[in-house]
Amino acid sequence: MKRFFVFLCLFILFSCKSEYSDFHSQSYKYSEILKENSILEENFSLDLLENIDWLSIRHTPDLWLLDELVDRINSANNRVYVEVYIFTEKRLRRALKNAFVRWVDVKVLLEKNVYMAPSLNNKTYNKLKNVWIDVRYSNTHNYSLNHTKMMIIDDDVIISTWNYSYSSFRNNREFFLFLENNDYFLEVFLEIFNNDFEWNKFLHSKNELILSPYNTRYKFNTLLNSAKESIKIYSLNFSDTKIKDLLINKAKDVDIYIIFPSLDKVSNNEKSIDELISNWVWVRYLSSPSNHAKAILVDDKYLYIWSVNFSRFSIEENREIWLLIKNKDIIWKFLEVFNKDFNN
Repeated sequence: MKRFFVFLCLFILFSCKSEYSDFHSQSYKYSEILKENSILEENFSLDLLENIDWLSIRHTPDLWLLDELVDRINSANNRVYVEVYIFTEKRLRRALKNAFVRWVDVKVLLEKNVYMAPSLNNKTYNKLKNVWIDVRYSNTHNYSLNHTKMMIIDDDVIISTWNYSYSSFRNNREFFLFLENNDYFLEVFLEIFNNDFEWNKFLHSKNELILSPYNTRYKFNTLLNSAKESIKIYSLNFSDTKIKDLLINKAKDVDIYIIFPSLDKVSNNEKSIDELISNWVWVRYLSSPSNHAKAILVDDKYLYIWSVNFSRFSIEENREIWLLIKNKDIIWKFLEVFNKDFNN
C-alpha cells in the first residue's frame, strides 16, 4: 500500500511538472512570437509586398463552385483540413465522410458559440464525430470566436469570405482565393491550422498575411491611410467607430465607395452609415445577390480579402485571416465584380 502511495505521489508530481513545463514552454514561445510580430509590424510597408503567384479568385453566387469544391475533396489523396465559423452544407459534409473512408486525413475545426445561434454547428459536429472523423471545437481561451474560413485540400489552400452553407453559393456575394502550388503559403496555413487544432497560442504576421487577433489594426490603418485616390469596400456591417472616423477624414481627399447588404440587414449600423453618407462616402446596398463579402481595395493597387467584419470585436478579438494582394490580374477581376455591384 505504501509503495502504491509513493508511486501515485511520484506520478502526480511528474505529471504536474510536465504540464507546468509545457505551459511555460508554450508561454515562452508565444512571447517570442509576440516580439517577432511587433518587429514585423513596425517594419510593415506596402512597398515591400511581394506578388503572390499561383493565385486565383472566384466569386458567388455560383453553384458550380460548390460542385468544384466537392470534386476537389472527392479527389483528395492526402489531407482535407477545414477551419470554419459555420458549417451546415450537406454535400461538403458528405464529401468529407467519403474522403475519410478512403483513408484521407480529415480534420475539422468548428466554432462552438456562433453568434445568436450557439447550436448551429452541432449537427455537423455530431455527424462527423459519429463516423470517427477528428472534429473539434475551437479553444475560446486563445480568441473570442474562430471566424476563419479556410480549407486545405492536399497542397492547395482555399480562404474566403464565405461560411460553409448552401446559401453562400446560391444567394450570397462571396469571394474565394485559391492558393495552388505555393509551398510557402501551404506551410504557413498548415502551421496555422495545426496550432489552432491543438489549441496552441499562435500568431503569424508577414506583410501579405495577417492573423487576428493581435495588433492587426495597425496594418489595417496603414493600408487605409495610404490611399491617395480611392478606397473600395465590401462590408457586411459597420460598427467600428475608429475606422468610421478614419474613413470620414480620408473622404476629404479620396473617393470612398462601400457596398453593404440590403438596408434591413445593417439597420443596427444605420447611424454610422448615415454619418459616412453625410461626409461624402458613396454607399450602395446590394440585396441581390446578398452581400456577405469583406474586402478592401486601395487605389486599385492593394486588395485585402478577409473574413473580418468592420467591428472592434472582429478586428481585435476573433481569429481571422487577412490576405493582402497586389496581383494585377486578381485586382482586375475583383474590380469587374465590384463595379458591376456598385452600379447595380
